[in-house]
Amino acid sequence: MNRVLLCLLFSTLLANGRQDSLPATNSLPVESSITALTNTPVRMVEPGIYEIGKVRLDQRERSITLSAVLDKSQGFMEYFLVTTYGKTHESILQTEAKPYDIHLAMLLLGANGPGNAEFPGSPTNGVPGPVIHPSADIIPGNKVSIAVKWAVAGAKIEHSAEDLVFKRDAQAVMQHGVWVYNGSLIVHNRFLAQVDGSIVSLVTDPVALVNNTGPGHDNDLIWEPNQTNLPPRDLPVEVTITLQDPPVKP
Repeated sequence: MNRVLLCLLFSTLLANGRQDSLPATNSLPVESSITALTNTPVRMVEPGIYEIGKVRLDQRERSITLSAVLDKSQGFMEYFLVTTYGKTHESILQTEAKPYDIHLAMLLLGANGPGNAEFPGSPTNGVPGPVIHPSADIIPGNKVSIAVKWAVAGAKIEHSAEDLVFKRDAQAVMQHGVWVYNGSLIVHNRFLAQVDGSIVSLVTDPVALVNNTGPGHDNDLIWEPNQTNLPPRDLPVEVTITLQDPPVKP
């Protein structure tokens, strides 16, 4: 229960510190929103299913789902998923979902918040850790899987995120099972994933919410869209991030 209350508090801090039409660079500092504790964006759709902005949380499946579209189908990529105001010139997918809402949903599922003992970045110390972008360092976090679904002419298609990424040096799709949810950073009262619009990164980026920890995470010149498995342009797809770590017992 304490964790749920903490997450709801976090949601209020974020919801009242943002302007929906602008990235967080023009929003109020996170801590300045603490007085408005009743305006949580969490809405129950049915038991166990919640909506947080454009993010849907499934408590039983321990997953979140959001809508996205194909962004880039060729060229070197550094990201798998960014916001519409993020680094769209180097991302395979883009979404209108906000990193604030994604992070709240993941906290409610039991993911850790930003920063930890090995990789500082919490509001208490106010500074990011030593990891640069890209880097050979591996960012710690909660193990997650990412799936992408869409339908064409009534036919349902589903791929893992890795199947949509081609690793040029290996001449193969990306290695499976390498994603971690690291939760970005809070620096000087600003949630950096919301500022930059970075959600899922192919190369080490402490600002992104999710990072690749597999081979090649330190190289930004090997990742390309796998054109064999890409969805049609402008067709909405569902991106589902599932928390793989076992739930923490109360």
